[in-house]
Amino acid sequence: MAVLVLACYFISTRLSVTVGDVTASISGIEVADGNLRMVNPKLKGADKKNGTYIIGADYADQEVKSPNIIKLHAIKADLTARDGGWSRMEAVRGVFDSKIERLVMREKITLATSSGVNGLLKNASLDMKTQTLRTHEPVIFVLSNGSVKANAMTFESGKHTLTFRGKVLVHLIKPQNDDTKASARRPQGAAQTQAAAPAEASASTPDAQTPMPELPPQ
Repeated sequence: MAVLVLACYFISTRLSVTVGDVTASISGIEVADGNLRMVNPKLKGADKKNGTYIIGADYADQEVKSPNIIKLHAIKADLTARDGGWSRMEAVRGVFDSKIERLVMREKITLATSSGVNGLLKNASLDMKTQTLRTHEPVIFVLSNGSVKANAMTFESGKHTLTFRGKVLVHLIKPQNDDTKASARRPQGAAQTQAAAPAEASASTPDAQTPMPELPPQ
């Protein structure tokens, strides 16, 4: 990123720089309020253990005095694990520190995964080296069969693991079988008629008065 910023002083067209497994690119550069503004910045990286990642934004501001601190706006982050699973995050804004490779996202953070889990967060930090997302503020997650609320969470993208902490509330929806669905669709009058018939038949049948056999001793 430092090489990219240095080159931006001289180049205003699209630029791409690759260092190892990390590629940084921008569509152009502007000067806004004394800061360098990079248009459509993207950071692509790969890790043999955790997979690949792409961090993008509509634009990014960088202070000349602190070139490792980059303020991103309209963030989109895609993480892909080695087994093909993926997770996508979006945030209104955030700050990326190139020295420690950490992205701090703020305001209306959404998280979606390939397993169908969707979450809403307030503030969170993403460690690019380990592809681990952490937050110490309340979260809400929607599952395929319910929802989870908690005061803190850790998401390990490579392991597909969500860990909730702090007053965790879980709401699970019981799946309906075919008989339950049929009963729900049946008219109320028909249900009462069918329920009364077996009761009347059992009352008039001698077998209904036969005592139950005793269980054998244990």
